[in-house]
Amino acid sequence: MLESSLQKKLLNFCRENNILAVKVDSTSSRGWPDLTCLLPNGVVLFVEIKIATGVLSPLQKRMLSKIKQNKGKSYVVRSEKEFIDIIRLESGTA
Repeated sequence: MLESSLQKKLLNFCRENNILAVKVDSTSSRGWPDLTCLLPNGVVLFVEIKIATGVLSPLQKRMLSKIKQNKGKSYVVRSEKEFIDIIRLESGTA
């Protein structure tokens, strides 16, 4: 599966579940995670999408680390199931 296909699935899941999700244009924000998601409970997630064989760039690793240093919730997601599990955990419905 391509990252773009996985991204579409995740965005569809968000639309269907009242999650505000924004795809960030990487040309203007290099290294920023692919999706910024606002859950109905107010939790904000920063999600980098990679397929099973995808590798984070050094810039992506630094950005995810900086988000965590600032008490943000950042994740690397490699499947729809993994994304849904994170949403349930962060929503308090796991």
